[in-house]
Amino acid sequence: MSNQPDLTFLVDQITKLLIFLARSPVQIQLVVILISIVLSHGLSYGVSKKILQQFKQFKISLDKALKEGTTLAPYWCGLGLIPDLVGRGFNLIVLTLVQNLFTTQGWITGLLSTAIQLLWVYLFYRVFSIGLCLFVPIHRVKEYKFYFFRPIFILYVLREILSLFLDINQLMQVEVINLFNSPITLEAIFISTVGLYLWIVAVSILQYVILQIIVDKTELDSGAFQASLILIRYFLIGLGIVIVIGYIGFNPTAFAAITGGLSVGIGFGLKEIFSDLISGILLLFEGSLRPGDIIEIGGESSEVKKVSIRATTVQVIRDNSEKIIPNQLLFTQELKTMTGSDRRVRKSLIVGVSYDCNPQDVIEILLEIVYQHREVLNDPAPLVYLINFGESSLDFEIAVWLETPIGGKRIMSEISCEIWKTFADKNIEIPYPQRDLHIRSDIRHN
Repeated sequence: MSNQPDLTFLVDQITKLLIFLARSPVQIQLVVILISIVLSHGLSYGVSKKILQQFKQFKISLDKALKEGTTLAPYWCGLGLIPDLVGRGFNLIVLTLVQNLFTTQGWITGLLSTAIQLLWVYLFYRVFSIGLCLFVPIHRVKEYKFYFFRPIFILYVLREILSLFLDINQLMQVEVINLFNSPITLEAIFISTVGLYLWIVAVSILQYVILQIIVDKTELDSGAFQASLILIRYFLIGLGIVIVIGYIGFNPTAFAAITGGLSVGIGFGLKEIFSDLISGILLLFEGSLRPGDIIEIGGESSEVKKVSIRATTVQVIRDNSEKIIPNQLLFTQELKTMTGSDRRVRKSLIVGVSYDCNPQDVIEILLEIVYQHREVLNDPAPLVYLINFGESSLDFEIAVWLETPIGGKRIMSEISCEIWKTFADKNIEIPYPQRDLHIRSDIRHN
């Protein structure tokens, strides 16, 4: 017979909890803690409201940082921390005074001690999260707080509270179900759900931090580095899943049977998804498509935003919309990339002038115009050619090199407007198409 605690143990612990909460000293401590928390929250709210009234720029700076995805200035971080320092400081003073009073009366103060400890931890948590806004964009901090730091803090608080009247280690060993001769305990369920979730989020945060630190401060190719980080991320996630399966002691025979059955389903029902997964792995290993690349697919120019295992996210340059493209389509369709080995792009423009103009003068004027545009590269140098003797004009082709494909239409439009203005100032005619009409009169006399 197994000595492992079962659900009966859990019922006994709940009964002990109810008895514990029914004691008068415990109830008094809970009431004191709740009152101090309510008062401190009211004080924090009042201080925060007063700050917003006195420093109207604070709210504007906060909204601007959220909108633009930037960090927060040290002055505003310190100002945002004041309400918490005042509220939690008041809370700590009240609870410490009450704890000393209870001690002199010989009453128990276990809950008060735990509450004071948790308040110090909460204060550190707030200082840490606001301090992150100095180095990490504020919208990222809010995201990481919600998905990572706050769940960890809540789990820590629950553990400290439950440990007052429960044996946490024994509680985690309670067997919930027996699956394939493998006992599934509360600890196994917790590790395989909450633990794995926190691991995946932590890997994502690590990927972002490494990307910001290395790419922003070095001259590495951000696209190639992002692709490498994506591979490392999925490797770490897979490693975490393997570690969790090994930690909970799942029966390997049963696991093989389950995966064997799933493989049949993958072969028949999930063929397309499996093809996307293999295509994604090949894309990441080959590096043929990387975040930041400009591609043309489906007749539209788009920027690659994210290359993942199943699909690739691109942003259509024309209207800023996003498309999620299954990876296998990137192998089966013709794909044009403008940033494969060189991000520079060549653009051309045809201009016609009157036959009355000197071609050499026109070439010099056009070269002067394109050289003056700040976004046209000098290496390779711009070129102007006389390419055709048209029916009504001398046709010139302007060829320029741009640093990136993004903004090409705008740049060529600016150059065209400048050409129009310069030609008007120098009396150079851009002729209309001309046609000669010959009328022949054939009059017959009877």
